Amino acid sequence: MRNQVANGGIGRNSAVGIRTRATMASDRAWQAGHAAASPMLTAAFLTAYLAALTCVALALALTPAGSESPAAGIVAAAGLVAVLALLTAAAIKANSAARAAGDSDGQCGSR
Repeated sequence: MRNQVANGGIGRNSAVGIRTRATMASDRAWQAGHAAASPMLTAAFLTAYLAALTCVALALALTPAGSESPAAGIVAAAGLVAVLALLTAAAIKANSAARAAGDSDGQCGSR
């Protein structure tokens, strides 16, 4: 999905992507915003996969031993916080790039 939006396969819409006032202002703003956010979105999904794999590995390792360790829950919570932080940073970066793209088109970037 990230690749499709970042590479222009999915245009401006109301269902998928980073939808801020600035990114929705024009097709150019949509593209610029998603291109700028692409590295952060990659980091977000890789972090989510890593946290999930770590949770599964911990659950498999601790279950047979009968351990009541909260490690898997802690990893899951930390992974969720990290993913949310990365998605927030991606949205901020996309919004900033979309505003800049709107300004270069002669549009008001604060719409």
